[in-house]
Amino acid sequence: MATLHRYNGSAWVQVPNGTTVSHYNGSAWVNPTHVKYWDGDSWETAWSKSDPITLAFTCNASQGWRSTAAWRTDTKVRFGAFSTFGDNLTVLEFSADSTTGGYTSTSLAEALAVRPNVTALKLTLTRGSGGASTISGSTSETLLVGQLNKTNGTSMSTYNAGSFVQTTNMQTIPASDLQGWSYLSSQTKQFTFGGSASTLTGLATHLSTKQMWISEKSSGWIASGGGTSSSDIYSVCDGSADTNKPVLTVTLDY
Repeated sequence: MATLHRYNGSAWVQVPNGTTVSHYNGSAWVNPTHVKYWDGDSWETAWSKSDPITLAFTCNASQGWRSTAAWRTDTKVRFGAFSTFGDNLTVLEFSADSTTGGYTSTSLAEALAVRPNVTALKLTLTRGSGGASTISGSTSETLLVGQLNKTNGTSMSTYNAGSFVQTTNMQTIPASDLQGWSYLSSQTKQFTFGGSASTLTGLATHLSTKQMWISEKSSGWIASGGGTSSSDIYSVCDGSADTNKPVLTVTLDY
């Protein structure tokens, strides 16, 4: 990708994308949206102004799985282990268009083609009846979110979900974010993912064409029982067929 440079008196240094480039339009200095150059065949972008937008994508497909290779018949989002019935993993898909403002006909893939850098990524889930009414305030259990190596539109019930789990760009929702989360009155929580911009961009880029997984572990799912303490956070959340569907919120910039 082309970049814009300036001479600082001793060396050429890159001018990063942002708001530090101006041009004179005949009456005033203004900040352009892009600086482009002609490469002989087309106009190429060398620099872009920071102009972020935030889009929300509603989950359009979800289904739960346990390590017995049994898929649930509903679309609920489950994680943790209930009693002796094993660990849960849920697959989610965000391939529908944005539900935000004037961008309601824009998919995540289309948005990334224009603004390829992701600066913030959030997941919203709403608990329903299932597990303890409120997750213990002393739990040390975390929740993991990551990339599933299956293309959007793939029928979820026809494969072993655990064999497609990837840990690249994986996100950890800390115990502190889960503590006190109640299903009373369908309590909703929005989880903000951490990591570098490149990590968030990598995860969002994956989710523009492939599915997401969510579970309390990334391997070693137990078919009966839940291992150590995963029953502490056993939860059932609304899925793609429910009122309070999961939502992926993405902030993108040039």
